Amino acid sequence: FMTKSKILGVVLAGGLSRRMEGGKKFLKKIDNTPIIDLVIKKVTNQVDELIINANENKNSYLKKFNVPIVPDIIKGFKGPLVGILSGMMWAKKQKRNFNYLATFPCDAPFFPEKLVKKLIDETKKNNFDIVIPRYKDQNHPVFGIWSLDLIDSLKKYLLDEDLKKIDTWIFRNKYKILNFKDLKYDPFFNINTVQELSKANSISLEFDI
Repeated sequence: FMTKSKILGVVLAGGLSRRMEGGKKFLKKIDNTPIIDLVIKKVTNQVDELIINANENKNSYLKKFNVPIVPDIIKGFKGPLVGILSGMMWAKKQKRNFNYLATFPCDAPFFPEKLVKKLIDETKKNNFDIVIPRYKDQNHPVFGIWSLDLIDSLKKYLLDEDLKKIDTWIFRNKYKILNFKDLKYDPFFNINTVQELSKANSISLEFDI
């Protein structure tokens, strides 16, 4: 009998928005709502607690969500794995028996309502430590479920080996890639550029999401 897993949600907002031509991409709007508001609203119902991984802990906009803002523990914008490790270390410190992290990029608001449930059910089936979604031919490793048992393996990879590629580390562990069925839009579509923002607005309008 599996006891209920305790899941910490982490919205990964630690990147630099390099391709967005000015301003934080998570504050860009879809149908008049900042992307991060859409992401957080949808994440909140799927996890037990929530943090935002961001490197401007002084960001007054993020403070309004009233959740802890956890900066990268390794400086220098080294990618999503650092956000994942920072979330794991925060979770361990709380001593509140979190078993898993569920991660979400701050720039992809169309993910399924039951994403975490699907990924978690999959981890239970064969005791996977990582489950990430795949849509059509693309893996989306920034969305995922990560067992907190991986904390030492991830520390070693990032700190001792000084590596940062997310796929390489995933493939070292007990992982599963879960296919999501075809929709009329890509549920894991993420927004990096002005063009993609306008495409996201069209998707939102057309499919009412």
